[in-house]
Amino acid sequence: KQWYQRRVRAEPPISTKLLSATELLQSVDSNRAAPPPGMEQAIQSNMAKVIEQQKTVEEKVQKKKDDQLAGVSKDLIARIRAKEAKKIAQKMIRDPEKDKELGMLSRCEMLVRCLRVVYISAGKGCIPLPVIVQDISENPRINMSLPVVEEHIRLLIKVAPDWLSLAEIRKGRYLKLNRNMDTNKVVEAIREREKLLQTGNC
Repeated sequence: KQWYQRRVRAEPPISTKLLSATELLQSVDSNRAAPPPGMEQAIQSNMAKVIEQQKTVEEKVQKKKDDQLAGVSKDLIARIRAKEAKKIAQKMIRDPEKDKELGMLSRCEMLVRCLRVVYISAGKGCIPLPVIVQDISENPRINMSLPVVEEHIRLLIKVAPDWLSLAEIRKGRYLKLNRNMDTNKVVEAIREREKLLQTGNC
């Protein structure tokens, strides 16, 4: 017991003082080991070299651009830059309806293939529109609702009228498909329409 009391008296009291964040950081900084002599100078020297190398690379890239434009008239350069600026502006202010059509056109290529399969399987060139819409809507590769399928079909009629057309007769609306026409031409027409929308030339 006496030995324990002497040990307790010998141990320094535990401080309960709360340190602020600033005091804690100062304490850590003061206890941190100082870097070896010359290390800080070496780090600064390496950083300076890296900055200088980066500057050299940027100058070479700029020089390469200048060399590529050497001999090109200033008017031509100005026209090229104006054309690029126009493209950027067109993308920023593009009509939402055109964006919607672009999204639909991206799905039309698959729709073309599915429509051809339906007409070849049926052995007909003219099928009631509601029947076609229902068949395409149930196709797992399409995954569209009935109104959306019909909207895409009407877009295809607009893009490729020689391949697909709508006939209004007494019995109702029928969708006619030209089975003799190469579907690759239909796909080309779709992609051409996409390009026109993307460049704003429509």
